[in-house]
Formats: sequence, structure tokens, C-alpha cells
Amino acid sequence: MRRRLGKYDQSPYSPFFYFNPTLNRVVHQHITCADFLALPESKLNYFKASFVRNPYDRVYSGFIQLQRDIEEQRGASISPEWIRKLVMIQLEENLAQLTRANFDFDAWWASVPEHLVFEAGRNTNFPLHPANYWTHVNKVAYVDFVGKAEQFEQDFTALCQRLDIHDADEGNVNITPTTGGGTPGSPRYTSRMSRASISKINTLFQDDFDLFGYEILPG
Repeated sequence: MRRRLGKYDQSPYSPFFYFNPTLNRVVHQHITCADFLALPESKLNYFKASFVRNPYDRVYSGFIQLQRDIEEQRGASISPEWIRKLVMIQLEENLAQLTRANFDFDAWWASVPEHLVFEAGRNTNFPLHPANYWTHVNKVAYVDFVGKAEQFEQDFTALCQRLDIHDADEGNVNITPTTGGGTPGSPRYTSRMSRASISKINTLFQDDFDLFGYEILPG
């Protein structure tokens, strides 16, 4: 999304870690609807859109992203120094949890406490919260358009039509090789999960299944 619509990006905010003086805390580009409501831009009647993903793939993707962030952000230039130290503390916390699980998905997911999933301010480097945090406020729809990652091209085209955009750029910089099973549009990574992991996802992301119409698999 950022790459394809980059020419229209007028945001004054950094996409990386920074201290937001309105929110009085360190955030990055993935602020929730609740946070956005506190910003002055929320009063400007923007058209708001967000894309979601089925909870099974979101959780497994989060598992991969945590490892990628540890690898990439440790050497990143982050300033001021106090923010860099905060980010490093968060990375070390995530690494310790992954290490205790021996980087095994099922063991890692079993060790993730509910507060890390539901509390968006606990660890800025742990982005695995319910997708409705970016589309709803207290389970009431806030954005004007919701697309699905499983049908990204179709929904992105529909979004551009809604916005009368005809010159979006091409390309995708967020590709993870697919080695999981499934058919197009279905969860890609459930073959790598135990029944216990699937059951925990069903429980913690129940609202996402309900709000976005994703099929719940037996745990």
C-alpha cells in the first residue's frame, strides 16, 4: 500500500519509531484507530481504508516478522538515543521469548500471554493485535473501506476506484515465500500449526472472525 500510493503520501509522521507529542509515547506507522482519533488529522473527515488478513496467517506472519525485526532493527539508525534503547529492550524481550521456544511456532505461540495480544501499548515491537484495532473502535466500524489481503489485487483496485486513483505504482516489497498448503484465498500456514495453536487463535481473535467473516477452523 505504501509503495503503490507513495506519491500521495503527505504524512508528517515518521513510519519508523518516533515520539508522538500528541500521544505522549513512542509509536510507528501502525497506529490503531483509537490512537488516530487523538491526532488532529482525525478531525479532517478523511476517507479511511484498511486491509485485514485472516487470523491464522496474521499470527504466523507475526511470528516471522518478529524474527525479521530483530535481525533488521538491531543495526538500524534510531534517534534520539533513549528511543533506540527502548526499541532494543523490546527486541530483546521478543528474542528471549522466541529463544525459550527454540524458534518453534507452536511453542512460541503457546507462551504468548493474552496481554501482549490485547494491550497495544505494552510492546511497540509486538504488532500482533486483533486486526479490528485498525478498522473499528469498540467493535464499531470506523474506516470507510476494508480490503482483504487474500484478495489484495481485487480489493486494491476497488479502493483506487473509490478514490478515483488511476496512476498507482506497481510492485510489492512485503513478500514472504509460501511453502504452506491451502488453496488461493485460504489460510497459507495452518499446516504448520498444531490444533492447540489453532484453538488459541480462534479464542483470541474471535472478534476478527466475526467482524470480517473469516472461517473458523476446528481446533
